[in-house]
Amino acid sequence: MKKVAFVLALLLILTAPAVVLAGDGAAPRNTRFALGYHLNNFRHDFGFGLNVTSPYFFNDRVAVRFSVNAAYFDGIPAGQTEDEWMPYAIYKLGLVGVGSAVNDRVRLYGEGGVMYIVPNRLFSEENCFGGYGYFGFEFFMTENHPLSYFIELGSVGSKARAEKIEDKPLYVNGFATTVGLRYHF
Repeated sequence: MKKVAFVLALLLILTAPAVVLAGDGAAPRNTRFALGYHLNNFRHDFGFGLNVTSPYFFNDRVAVRFSVNAAYFDGIPAGQTEDEWMPYAIYKLGLVGVGSAVNDRVRLYGEGGVMYIVPNRLFSEENCFGGYGYFGFEFFMTENHPLSYFIELGSVGSKARAEKIEDKPLYVNGFATTVGLRYHF
């Protein structure tokens, strides 16, 4: 899965120049600094977080996005007998490339980058890096309204293992979804 996320991120970076040359009218006007709140699912782990998007550049087609996520690993910690939701943190930094827009109300984009995982010491001692790639859909309320809803579908990949849990399962690997709200300043 790590290779898949890396390939998606590389494709985003390589196709960014083509997106920049896509022509006028492909990016909505809401290309300023933005703050967002989101719910996500990294394979089986529910989470939530905040994201910050830089102002768009390269003809309003490319931005940098940073997000902080709290996710919950579901498992039985060593020495216990019952399931527990154990929180852990994921920090993501990536590039957003706008592909097209529909009448200033819907923006289609791709996002890819790196992530840093800080696990809960109940299930793992090893911090690790990984990668991610998403296809995103952002829906604006009205033409000039600063609020938008977004949906992102993609994958995350890392070598993260819960080595303190029986069978040492992988986490933060596989299909990922994110939904949320974003406010454009």
